[in-house]
Amino acid sequence: MLLTVEHLGIEFGPTNSPLVAVHDVGFSIDSGEVLGLVGESGSGKSLTSRAITKLIGSPARIAAGSVTFEGRDVFKMSPKELRSFRASNVGMIFQDPFTSLNPVFRVGAQLSETLRLNKGIDRKQARQRAIRMLERVGIPRPEQHYLSYPHELSGGMRQRVMIALATAGEPTLLVADEPTTALDVLTQKEILLLLSEMRRELGMSILLVSHDFGVIAQMCDRVLVMYGGRIVESGPVDSIYHHPRHPYTRGLLASVPELESANVFRRRAALLGQPPELGILRPGCVFMSRCPHAQSECHSVSMELEPAGAIHTSACPFETTELGTRVILAEAEVE
Repeated sequence: MLLTVEHLGIEFGPTNSPLVAVHDVGFSIDSGEVLGLVGESGSGKSLTSRAITKLIGSPARIAAGSVTFEGRDVFKMSPKELRSFRASNVGMIFQDPFTSLNPVFRVGAQLSETLRLNKGIDRKQARQRAIRMLERVGIPRPEQHYLSYPHELSGGMRQRVMIALATAGEPTLLVADEPTTALDVLTQKEILLLLSEMRRELGMSILLVSHDFGVIAQMCDRVLVMYGGRIVESGPVDSIYHHPRHPYTRGLLASVPELESANVFRRRAALLGQPPELGILRPGCVFMSRCPHAQSECHSVSMELEPAGAIHTSACPFETTELGTRVILAEAEVE
């Protein structure tokens, strides 16, 4: 087991009346595995991924739980140990490469500095290696773009630079937080192919955070579905896709657009209601207010993940496929 997260809790606000954003989250990642974390915006995905490297700063705070990487407790590491851990063991790709890169430094300088600090090499060696890394991640004319500023690069090229930075230390785990956000479809495909190649080349595990089930399907071995700061379903990608057990997972899958012939009106499903607000903690199922299958027993649901197959678990104790023909989703006509 490469990484284990247990009973993770993340809060905002005063400790006497906190706004709880992540509730009792736990999961593990095996060596070489690609694990997907999927859910709506505000579900707690990014906070959970940042907690792995203890990159949670004010006003948020880690209130409970532990993260263990290869037997070491990340939350108990000293500042020096954390710097080494982030430099060599775990790479991080953030949502927006434009804001993640320093706009006043050339991309080559940022990559070279990372290599010098992490690998202890001199300026000439760092420059040569940085150019090779830019070439490895598919940047055309790497010697020329070594001197470019971030604003001079396209979104896809900036993301490639971020991948080069994240893998500069040849980590064993790569945390990719929405790595294809705001990219066109063709560029998304190129970035996902690059991540797959880097995984094979470096033998990395990947935690892929996304709201896009299509991206998860292409890349992942296993998937966690997150809602309201909790894991509501987990299992192999094929099992989740073909036999979703939680109503929220069913709703997400039903809302994925499907290709149809041109000039044809189709009906796209949309989940009713809004995600729960921080600070409003009610007993029972966190999805109950939006679930058309909600019943009185839902008020006492523990949200514990229960077996729904050999290696498939769900926080919904009811068999939703046998609850009749009530409509799960509101349908909106789109052109």
